Amino acid sequence: MNKKEPSGAPVFDINTIYESMKDKLLSLINNTAAGVAGAAILLLLAFALHIGGLGNEPASQPQATQATATAPQEFTQAPAPAGAAMTPEQIFQKYGDSAVEIDSTFQSQGGGFFNMGQQPAEQGIGSGFVVSKDGYILTDAHVVANSGSQTGGPAGKAAKVQIKFRDGKTVQAQVVGYDLTSSDVALLKVDPKGLNLVPAVLGDSDKVQVGEPVVAIGSPFGVYSSSLTAGVVSAVNRTVESPEQGFTINNAIQTDAAINRGNSGGPLFNSQGQVIGLNEQIATTSGGSEGVGFAVPINIAKKVEAQIIKTGQVQYAFMGVVGQTVDSDLAKTQRLSVDHGALLTEVQSGSPAEKAGLKQGDVITAIDGQNMNTMEDVTAYLVQKKPGDKIKVTYTRGKDSHDANLQLGQRPTS
Repeated sequence: MNKKEPSGAPVFDINTIYESMKDKLLSLINNTAAGVAGAAILLLLAFALHIGGLGNEPASQPQATQATATAPQEFTQAPAPAGAAMTPEQIFQKYGDSAVEIDSTFQSQGGGFFNMGQQPAEQGIGSGFVVSKDGYILTDAHVVANSGSQTGGPAGKAAKVQIKFRDGKTVQAQVVGYDLTSSDVALLKVDPKGLNLVPAVLGDSDKVQVGEPVVAIGSPFGVYSSSLTAGVVSAVNRTVESPEQGFTINNAIQTDAAINRGNSGGPLFNSQGQVIGLNEQIATTSGGSEGVGFAVPINIAKKVEAQIIKTGQVQYAFMGVVGQTVDSDLAKTQRLSVDHGALLTEVQSGSPAEKAGLKQGDVITAIDGQNMNTMEDVTAYLVQKKPGDKIKVTYTRGKDSHDANLQLGQRPTS
Protein backbone atom coordinates (compact mmCIF):
# COMPACT_ATOMS: atom_id res chain seq x y z
CA MET A 1 0.00 0.00 0.00
CA ASN A 2 1.35 3.36 -0.98
CA LYS A 3 1.81 5.98 1.70
CA LYS A 4 2.35 9.70 1.43
CA GLU A 5 5.10 11.50 3.30
CA PRO A 6 4.56 15.20 4.07
CA SER A 7 6.74 16.05 1.08
CA GLY A 8 4.26 14.25 -1.19
CA ALA A 9 6.98 11.82 -2.48
CA PRO A 10 5.67 8.22 -2.87
CA VAL A 11 7.08 5.45 -0.61
CA PHE A 12 7.13 1.88 -1.96
CA ASP A 13 6.75 -1.28 0.09
CA ILE A 14 9.58 -3.70 -0.75
CA ASN A 15 7.48 -6.83 -0.22
CA THR A 16 4.96 -5.64 -2.75
CA ILE A 17 7.74 -4.92 -5.26
CA TYR A 18 9.26 -8.37 -4.73
CA GLU A 19 6.00 -10.23 -5.23
CA SER A 20 5.12 -8.32 -8.36
CA MET A 21 8.54 -8.75 -9.93
CA LYS A 22 9.35 -12.36 -8.92
CA ASP A 23 7.75 -14.01 -11.93
CA LYS A 24 9.26 -11.49 -14.32
CA LEU A 25 12.74 -11.97 -12.80
CA LEU A 26 12.57 -15.74 -13.09
CA SER A 27 11.53 -15.48 -16.71
CA LEU A 28 14.27 -13.02 -17.49
CA ILE A 29 16.93 -15.19 -15.84
CA ASN A 30 15.82 -18.29 -17.75
CA ASN A 31 15.82 -16.46 -21.09
CA THR A 32 19.24 -14.83 -20.68
CA ALA A 33 21.20 -17.47 -18.82
CA ALA A 34 23.20 -18.40 -21.89
CA GLY A 35 23.98 -14.78 -22.67
CA VAL A 36 25.06 -14.04 -19.14
CA ALA A 37 27.32 -17.05 -19.11
CA GLY A 38 28.92 -15.93 -22.36
CA ALA A 39 29.36 -12.40 -21.04
CA ALA A 40 30.98 -13.75 -17.88
CA ILE A 41 33.48 -15.75 -19.92
CA LEU A 42 34.37 -12.68 -22.00
CA LEU A 43 34.75 -10.58 -18.87
CA LEU A 44 37.09 -13.10 -17.30
CA LEU A 45 39.12 -13.24 -20.52
CA ALA A 46 39.34 -9.46 -20.59
CA PHE A 47 40.73 -9.42 -17.06
CA ALA A 48 43.25 -12.11 -17.97
CA LEU A 49 44.50 -10.15 -20.99
CA HIS A 50 44.26 -6.69 -19.36
CA ILE A 51 42.15 -5.42 -22.24
CA GLY A 52 41.34 -1.72 -22.06
CA GLY A 53 43.46 -1.19 -18.95
CA LEU A 54 41.35 -3.49 -16.81
CA GLY A 55 43.07 -4.79 -13.72
CA ASN A 56 45.25 -2.98 -11.18
CA GLU A 57 48.69 -3.70 -12.70
CA PRO A 58 50.02 -1.91 -15.81
CA ALA A 59 49.93 -3.66 -19.13
CA SER A 60 52.75 -6.15 -19.45
CA GLN A 61 55.73 -5.04 -21.56
CA PRO A 62 56.90 -7.04 -24.59
CA GLN A 63 59.45 -9.61 -23.50
CA ALA A 64 62.88 -9.80 -25.15
CA THR A 65 63.26 -12.87 -27.31
CA GLN A 66 66.46 -14.68 -28.11
CA ALA A 67 67.94 -13.64 -31.44
CA THR A 68 67.73 -16.15 -34.23
CA ALA A 69 70.86 -17.52 -35.84
CA THR A 70 70.50 -15.12 -38.77
CA ALA A 71 69.92 -11.95 -36.72
CA PRO A 72 73.04 -9.84 -36.04
CA GLN A 73 73.76 -9.72 -32.33
CA GLU A 74 74.08 -5.93 -32.30
CA PHE A 75 70.41 -5.52 -33.23
CA THR A 76 68.95 -7.10 -30.08
CA GLN A 77 67.05 -3.83 -29.63
CA ALA A 78 65.43 -1.97 -32.48
CA PRO A 79 67.52 1.08 -33.44
CA ALA A 80 66.04 4.55 -33.23
CA PRO A 81 64.36 5.87 -36.39
CA ALA A 82 66.53 7.86 -38.78
CA GLY A 83 67.16 11.33 -37.42
CA ALA A 84 65.85 10.49 -33.94
CA ALA A 85 68.02 10.69 -30.84
CA MET A 86 69.51 7.40 -29.66
CA THR A 87 70.47 6.43 -26.14
CA PRO A 88 74.09 5.47 -25.41
CA GLU A 89 72.84 1.89 -25.07
CA GLN A 90 71.29 1.96 -28.55
CA ILE A 91 74.43 3.46 -30.07
CA PHE A 92 76.57 0.76 -28.50
CA GLN A 93 74.22 -2.02 -29.58
CA LYS A 94 74.17 -0.80 -33.16
CA TYR A 95 77.76 0.39 -33.63
CA GLY A 96 79.75 -1.23 -30.83
CA ASP A 97 81.16 -3.69 -33.36
CA SER A 98 82.40 -0.80 -35.51
CA ALA A 99 85.06 0.13 -32.93
CA VAL A 100 88.30 -1.87 -32.89
CA GLU A 101 91.40 -2.13 -30.73
CA ILE A 102 94.75 -1.42 -32.42
CA ASP A 103 98.15 -2.72 -31.30
CA SER A 104 101.20 -1.36 -33.14
CA THR A 105 104.81 -2.49 -33.03
CA PHE A 106 107.52 -0.04 -34.05
CA GLN A 107 111.09 -0.87 -34.89
CA SER A 108 113.63 0.09 -32.27
CA GLN A 109 116.33 2.68 -32.81
CA GLY A 110 118.67 -0.24 -33.43
CA GLY A 111 116.73 -1.07 -36.58
CA GLY A 112 115.20 -4.41 -35.64
CA PHE A 113 113.06 -6.30 -33.14
CA PHE A 114 116.08 -8.21 -31.79
CA ASN A 115 118.83 -5.65 -31.67
CA MET A 116 121.43 -7.12 -29.29
CA GLY A 117 121.39 -4.64 -26.45
CA GLN A 118 119.69 -1.78 -28.28
CA GLN A 119 116.38 -0.34 -27.14
CA PRO A 120 113.49 -2.84 -27.43
CA ALA A 121 110.77 -2.46 -30.02
CA GLU A 122 108.19 0.15 -29.01
CA GLN A 123 104.56 -0.86 -28.60
CA GLY A 124 101.66 1.45 -29.38
CA ILE A 125 98.02 1.06 -28.43
CA GLY A 126 94.92 2.80 -29.71
CA SER A 127 91.47 2.44 -31.15
CA GLY A 128 89.80 2.86 -34.52
CA PHE A 129 86.57 2.19 -36.36
CA VAL A 130 85.40 0.45 -39.51
CA VAL A 131 84.29 2.74 -42.34
CA SER A 132 83.57 0.27 -45.14
CA LYS A 133 82.59 -3.34 -45.76
CA ASP A 134 85.75 -3.88 -47.78
CA GLY A 135 87.95 -3.43 -44.74
CA TYR A 136 88.98 0.22 -44.40
CA ILE A 137 89.52 1.48 -40.86
CA LEU A 138 90.13 5.06 -39.64
CA THR A 139 92.33 5.87 -36.67
CA ASP A 140 94.77 8.52 -35.45
CA ALA A 141 98.08 8.66 -37.27
CA HIS A 142 100.07 8.70 -34.03
CA VAL A 143 98.65 5.25 -33.21
CA VAL A 144 100.36 3.66 -36.23
CA ALA A 145 103.17 6.10 -37.09
CA ASN A 146 106.00 7.85 -35.26
CA SER A 147 107.02 11.46 -35.62
CA GLY A 148 110.77 11.82 -35.23
CA SER A 149 110.38 15.36 -33.89
CA GLN A 150 108.22 14.12 -31.01
CA THR A 151 109.73 10.75 -30.09
CA GLY A 152 113.39 11.21 -30.81
CA GLY A 153 113.31 7.81 -32.49
CA PRO A 154 113.05 6.84 -36.16
CA ALA A 155 110.11 8.42 -37.95
CA GLY A 156 107.75 6.30 -40.00
CA LYS A 157 104.88 3.87 -39.81
CA ALA A 158 104.66 0.86 -37.54
CA ALA A 159 106.30 -2.35 -38.67
CA LYS A 160 103.29 -4.37 -37.54
CA VAL A 161 99.67 -3.38 -36.88
CA GLN A 162 97.19 -5.78 -35.33
CA ILE A 163 93.42 -5.23 -35.22
CA LYS A 164 91.22 -6.83 -32.59
CA PHE A 165 87.48 -6.85 -33.10
CA ARG A 166 84.79 -6.94 -30.43
CA ASP A 167 84.00 -10.59 -31.21
CA GLY A 168 87.60 -11.52 -30.37
CA LYS A 169 88.89 -12.00 -33.92
CA THR A 170 92.39 -10.61 -34.49
CA VAL A 171 93.89 -9.82 -37.90
CA GLN A 172 96.86 -7.96 -39.36
CA ALA A 173 96.30 -4.57 -41.00
CA GLN A 174 98.10 -2.60 -43.67
CA VAL A 175 98.82 1.10 -43.15
CA VAL A 176 97.49 2.58 -46.40
CA GLY A 177 98.52 6.14 -45.56
CA TYR A 178 98.70 8.70 -42.78
CA ASP A 179 99.19 12.39 -41.94
CA LEU A 180 100.93 13.49 -38.75
CA THR A 181 100.84 17.20 -39.56
CA SER A 182 97.46 18.93 -39.84
CA SER A 183 95.00 16.11 -39.15
CA ASP A 184 96.61 13.19 -37.26
CA VAL A 185 94.54 10.79 -39.35
CA ALA A 186 95.54 7.37 -40.73
CA LEU A 187 93.76 4.88 -42.98
CA LEU A 188 94.22 1.13 -42.45
CA LYS A 189 93.06 -1.86 -44.49
CA VAL A 190 92.24 -5.42 -43.42
CA ASP A 191 91.19 -8.43 -45.47
CA PRO A 192 87.39 -8.54 -44.99
CA LYS A 193 87.16 -12.29 -45.60
CA GLY A 194 85.65 -14.04 -42.60
CA LEU A 195 84.97 -10.80 -40.73
CA ASN A 196 81.60 -9.35 -39.73
CA LEU A 197 82.43 -5.75 -40.54
CA VAL A 198 79.98 -3.11 -39.27
CA PRO A 199 80.79 0.25 -40.90
CA ALA A 200 80.08 3.33 -38.81
CA VAL A 201 77.99 6.14 -40.29
CA LEU A 202 80.01 9.33 -40.77
CA GLY A 203 78.28 12.57 -39.81
CA ASP A 204 78.93 16.26 -40.49
CA SER A 205 81.27 17.86 -37.97
CA ASP A 206 80.44 21.35 -39.28
CA LYS A 207 77.01 20.98 -37.66
CA VAL A 208 78.31 20.07 -34.19
CA GLN A 209 77.01 22.38 -31.46
CA VAL A 210 78.19 23.04 -27.93
CA GLY A 211 76.08 21.14 -25.40
CA GLU A 212 74.95 18.28 -27.62
CA PRO A 213 75.41 14.79 -26.13
CA VAL A 214 78.22 12.55 -27.40
CA VAL A 215 79.45 9.00 -26.84
CA ALA A 216 83.05 7.78 -27.14
CA ILE A 217 83.91 4.11 -27.71
CA GLY A 218 87.43 2.73 -27.50
CA SER A 219 89.91 0.53 -25.68
CA PRO A 220 91.49 2.54 -22.85
CA PHE A 221 94.97 1.37 -21.81
CA GLY A 222 94.73 -1.41 -24.41
CA VAL A 223 93.01 -3.55 -21.78
CA TYR A 224 89.38 -2.49 -21.45
CA SER A 225 88.16 -3.09 -24.98
CA SER A 226 84.82 -1.77 -26.23
CA SER A 227 84.47 0.72 -23.38
CA LEU A 228 81.86 3.47 -23.65
CA THR A 229 81.90 6.89 -22.04
CA ALA A 230 79.31 9.63 -22.42
CA GLY A 231 79.37 13.41 -22.15
CA VAL A 232 78.68 16.55 -24.12
CA VAL A 233 80.46 18.76 -26.61
CA SER A 234 82.23 21.30 -24.41
CA ALA A 235 83.50 23.55 -27.20
CA VAL A 236 84.16 23.62 -30.95
CA ASN A 237 86.76 25.19 -33.23
CA ARG A 238 89.64 24.48 -30.86
CA THR A 239 93.24 24.53 -32.10
CA VAL A 240 95.43 21.75 -30.70
CA GLU A 241 99.01 20.70 -31.27
CA SER A 242 99.57 17.95 -33.84
CA PRO A 243 102.07 15.07 -33.37
CA GLU A 244 104.47 16.79 -35.79
CA GLN A 245 106.07 19.84 -34.19
CA GLY A 246 105.26 23.13 -35.85
CA PHE A 247 101.80 22.04 -37.02
CA THR A 248 98.35 22.32 -35.49
CA ILE A 249 94.96 20.64 -35.89
CA ASN A 250 92.21 23.18 -36.46
CA ASN A 251 88.49 23.07 -35.60
CA ALA A 252 88.99 20.30 -33.03
CA ILE A 253 85.95 19.23 -31.00
CA GLN A 254 86.30 19.51 -27.23
CA THR A 255 84.37 17.06 -25.03
CA ASP A 256 84.09 16.08 -21.38
CA ALA A 257 83.51 12.42 -22.26
CA ALA A 258 86.33 10.50 -20.55
CA ILE A 259 89.24 9.74 -22.89
CA ASN A 260 92.31 7.81 -21.75
CA ARG A 261 95.45 6.42 -23.29
CA GLY A 262 94.32 3.79 -25.78
CA ASN A 263 91.19 5.72 -26.76
CA SER A 264 93.11 7.58 -29.48
CA GLY A 265 91.55 7.02 -32.88
CA GLY A 266 88.24 5.73 -31.56
CA PRO A 267 84.91 7.16 -32.73
CA LEU A 268 83.08 10.05 -31.10
CA PHE A 269 79.35 9.62 -31.84
CA ASN A 270 76.56 12.18 -31.75
CA SER A 271 73.08 11.29 -30.49
CA GLN A 272 72.04 10.13 -33.98
CA GLY A 273 74.72 7.45 -33.93
CA GLN A 274 76.93 9.28 -36.44
CA VAL A 275 80.68 9.65 -36.02
CA ILE A 276 81.57 13.34 -35.72
CA GLY A 277 85.21 12.95 -34.71
CA LEU A 278 88.24 10.78 -33.94
CA ASN A 279 89.25 10.96 -30.28
CA GLU A 280 92.76 12.40 -30.39
CA GLN A 281 94.20 13.76 -27.14
CA ILE A 282 93.47 15.18 -23.70
CA ALA A 283 94.60 18.30 -21.88
CA THR A 284 95.20 17.50 -18.22
CA THR A 285 97.42 18.58 -15.37
CA SER A 286 97.68 15.09 -13.86
CA GLY A 287 97.78 12.85 -16.91
CA GLY A 288 94.37 11.38 -16.08
CA SER A 289 91.06 11.60 -17.90
CA GLU A 290 89.74 14.33 -15.60
CA GLY A 291 90.97 16.89 -18.12
CA VAL A 292 89.22 17.79 -21.37
CA GLY A 293 89.34 15.66 -24.48
CA PHE A 294 89.71 16.66 -28.10
CA ALA A 295 88.60 14.96 -31.30
CA VAL A 296 89.66 15.49 -34.91
CA PRO A 297 86.58 16.61 -36.89
CA ILE A 298 85.25 13.85 -39.11
CA ASN A 299 85.05 16.24 -42.08
CA ILE A 300 88.83 16.59 -41.96
CA ALA A 301 89.19 12.81 -41.71
CA LYS A 302 86.94 12.35 -44.76
CA LYS A 303 89.21 14.56 -46.87
CA VAL A 304 92.32 12.75 -45.68
CA GLU A 305 90.74 9.35 -46.37
CA ALA A 306 89.75 10.37 -49.90
CA GLN A 307 93.25 11.63 -50.70
CA ILE A 308 94.94 8.54 -49.30
CA ILE A 309 92.69 6.20 -51.30
CA LYS A 310 93.28 8.22 -54.45
CA THR A 311 97.00 8.97 -54.22
CA GLY A 312 98.35 7.13 -51.19
CA GLN A 313 99.35 10.38 -49.49
CA VAL A 314 97.95 13.65 -48.17
CA GLN A 315 98.79 16.88 -49.95
CA TYR A 316 98.53 20.32 -48.38
CA ALA A 317 98.82 23.75 -49.89
CA PHE A 318 102.06 25.57 -49.12
CA MET A 319 102.75 29.30 -48.88
CA GLY A 320 106.16 29.13 -47.22
CA VAL A 321 105.83 31.36 -44.16
CA VAL A 322 106.28 31.04 -40.40
CA GLY A 323 104.58 33.54 -38.15
CA GLN A 324 103.07 34.48 -34.83
CA THR A 325 99.82 36.08 -33.75
CA VAL A 326 99.81 39.86 -33.31
CA ASP A 327 98.20 41.25 -30.17
CA SER A 328 98.36 44.68 -28.55
CA ASP A 329 101.52 43.87 -26.60
CA LEU A 330 103.38 42.54 -29.64
CA ALA A 331 102.20 45.47 -31.73
CA LYS A 332 103.62 47.84 -29.12
CA THR A 333 106.99 46.14 -28.70
CA GLN A 334 107.48 45.66 -32.47
CA ARG A 335 106.06 49.11 -33.27
CA LEU A 336 103.52 47.64 -35.69
CA SER A 337 100.82 49.74 -37.33
CA VAL A 338 98.15 47.07 -36.65
CA ASP A 339 97.20 45.19 -33.47
CA HIS A 340 95.96 42.00 -35.10
CA GLY A 341 97.03 39.58 -37.83
CA ALA A 342 100.00 37.24 -38.41
CA LEU A 343 103.50 38.67 -38.11
CA LEU A 344 105.86 36.84 -40.49
CA THR A 345 108.98 35.72 -38.64
CA GLU A 346 110.30 33.74 -41.61
CA VAL A 347 109.66 33.66 -45.36
CA GLN A 348 111.24 30.55 -46.86
CA SER A 349 113.57 30.95 -49.79
CA GLY A 350 112.02 30.06 -53.13
CA SER A 351 108.54 29.74 -51.62
CA PRO A 352 105.35 31.11 -53.21
CA ALA A 353 105.31 33.84 -50.53
CA GLU A 354 108.83 35.01 -51.40
CA LYS A 355 108.08 34.97 -55.11
CA ALA A 356 105.02 37.15 -54.43
CA GLY A 357 107.16 39.72 -52.61
CA LEU A 358 106.34 38.97 -48.96
CA LYS A 359 109.15 39.57 -46.44
CA GLN A 360 109.98 38.94 -42.81
CA GLY A 361 108.27 41.58 -40.66
CA ASP A 362 105.17 41.86 -42.84
CA VAL A 363 101.81 41.33 -41.12
CA ILE A 364 99.13 39.35 -42.95
CA THR A 365 95.73 40.88 -42.17
CA ALA A 366 93.48 39.19 -44.77
CA ILE A 367 93.40 36.44 -47.40
CA ASP A 368 90.90 36.59 -50.24
CA GLY A 369 89.09 39.36 -48.38
CA GLN A 370 88.67 37.35 -45.15
CA ASN A 371 90.18 38.89 -42.03
CA MET A 372 93.14 37.02 -40.52
CA ASN A 373 93.31 37.98 -36.84
CA THR A 374 95.79 35.27 -35.80
CA MET A 375 98.42 32.98 -37.28
CA GLU A 376 96.01 30.11 -36.60
CA ASP A 377 93.51 31.84 -38.92
CA VAL A 378 96.10 31.79 -41.69
CA THR A 379 96.90 28.11 -41.11
CA ALA A 380 93.22 27.14 -40.99
CA TYR A 381 92.50 28.97 -44.23
CA LEU A 382 95.40 27.36 -46.08
CA VAL A 383 94.39 23.86 -44.95
CA GLN A 384 91.19 24.28 -46.96
CA LYS A 385 93.15 25.01 -50.13
CA LYS A 386 94.87 22.70 -52.60
CA PRO A 387 98.29 22.97 -54.21
CA GLY A 388 97.94 25.15 -57.30
CA ASP A 389 95.13 27.32 -55.90
CA LYS A 390 95.56 31.07 -56.27
CA ILE A 391 94.98 33.45 -53.36
CA LYS A 392 95.23 37.19 -52.65
CA VAL A 393 97.14 38.09 -49.50
CA THR A 394 96.61 41.48 -47.85
CA TYR A 395 99.49 42.55 -45.60
CA THR A 396 100.98 45.63 -43.95
CA ARG A 397 104.57 46.77 -44.23
CA GLY A 398 105.26 49.69 -42.02
CA LYS A 399 102.19 51.88 -42.21
CA ASP A 400 101.19 50.85 -45.73
CA SER A 401 98.82 48.07 -46.81
CA HIS A 402 99.55 45.89 -49.86
CA ASP A 403 98.01 43.06 -51.83
CA ALA A 404 99.95 40.13 -53.26
CA ASN A 405 98.60 37.48 -55.62
CA LEU A 406 100.30 34.10 -55.36
CA GLN A 407 99.87 30.49 -56.41
CA LEU A 408 100.14 27.98 -53.60
CA GLY A 409 102.65 25.17 -53.85
CA GLN A 410 102.70 21.69 -52.28
CA ARG A 411 103.87 21.33 -48.71
CA PRO A 412 107.20 19.48 -48.54
CA THR A 413 106.96 16.04 -46.97
CA SER A 414 110.05 16.56 -44.82
